Amino acid sequence: MQTAREFYADAFSSESLFGFKMIVSWSSTLILLWCLALSALIWRANTKGFENKFMSILLICEGVKASFLLSQGIVYIRRYEALQDILWHYTIDVFFTAQIVSVLLYLCIPIYYRLNRLSFMHRTSFKKHAWYSAPILGIIIWILISSSPGFYVEDATWVTCEEGADEAKLDIWFGEEKQWMRDSVEDMGPCTSDFETVLTSQPSGLWIIVLCSPAVSLIALLFIRSSIKSHLEGDNPDFSKSLTSRSLYIGFLGKVIGLLLWVGLTLFIFFLHGGQVTFVDETIWRYGESTGFERFKYFLWILGFAVTPVAIAFECLMFVHATLKDTVFGIDNNLRKTFRTAVFTGIGLVAFVIGSEAMESIVGYGMAGGVLVGISLLVIRKPILGVLDTMSSKFIPSTHTPEEATYLEAYATAMEDMIITKEERNLLNTLAAAYGLSDKIVEQLESEYDSTLEEE
Repeated sequence: MQTAREFYADAFSSESLFGFKMIVSWSSTLILLWCLALSALIWRANTKGFENKFMSILLICEGVKASFLLSQGIVYIRRYEALQDILWHYTIDVFFTAQIVSVLLYLCIPIYYRLNRLSFMHRTSFKKHAWYSAPILGIIIWILISSSPGFYVEDATWVTCEEGADEAKLDIWFGEEKQWMRDSVEDMGPCTSDFETVLTSQPSGLWIIVLCSPAVSLIALLFIRSSIKSHLEGDNPDFSKSLTSRSLYIGFLGKVIGLLLWVGLTLFIFFLHGGQVTFVDETIWRYGESTGFERFKYFLWILGFAVTPVAIAFECLMFVHATLKDTVFGIDNNLRKTFRTAVFTGIGLVAFVIGSEAMESIVGYGMAGGVLVGISLLVIRKPILGVLDTMSSKFIPSTHTPEEATYLEAYATAMEDMIITKEERNLLNTLAAAYGLSDKIVEQLESEYDSTLEEE
């Protein structure tokens, strides 16, 4: 049997894309812990607030959804089968319960954030009970369907390979040995290295549950967009609650973009593969006598697991802003910078892996290709960042409250001669105090305007 040391050595080998999947697993686990911490923070911020309780539960569900690969980052080998027996319940029962509960909570958004067309749902009596009723209902739904044929994982087996062996061995984890397991072992071919992995049945119902999330997230996005408009309509618009809704909207927008990217990436892999792809195919791509094309599909498959946790992490950040009812001023610029950095880093990672794989195929030394790509990206960094800045401005446009907009106009007038006199500064300070703008917000407003002058 494989040892823990051998497991991690294999996970970070060039054949495993230098630990790409392991890094995704550990990162998603950190996102789970972060979501749990944020959930506790929001709950303690106002223990009697129904909106806080609602958002706290939703954050827990989102964190669990981000950590699907948690078990595969913790000695996922037969020697530690007892540990994996416990983690299996997290991977299946906890994960899919969270998926169902989050869908129900999305549909509860009109209860906690007013929409004119669904104003009948925005009631204190509903707020009081919805935040705990949805999780209870979700748990009941999963208990009822989890043993059904379309949702129950019946069989799982350990696949053990010893270098030089003609074929891998099957050791049943639970259930019984099936023909598709033997077919998968045959597709892997002779053992070219020592490894252990797992093959499981994959009911279609579980895929349906996961794919429901992007669809319902789109509905939630439309709910929140309507909420923004609802708070801005009428003779007495509530800008504070509009900004709160806008924080939620930005968070959901980021997550929806991530989920749609995952769906698109998955469909693209299906197209390349010529049919539906499962975790069985991943195993064959990773451990079989794979071609460069299959390695590429394997890379895209693992990349898909990284997209959702990142999107959820972004969503959770914005949820905190919304729940704590903090101003969202200045966050647009910060988000644009974060977006730029994240995308550039992602491009670098993808290019590193592709370069390494190409050099591994040509000269047999993959690291040289990765280093060469990294240096090239640093050389052309500025034009790439310029393009990303333009893209981020389109995705995350800047918006200010009427008070902030008025202050900006006054500051722009004072800056016509590029000099702020003492009298002008006193006037600006008086205006900021009258509008309740903090020193931090004033600094951010002026910095934002100054940056536009530098660009010109």
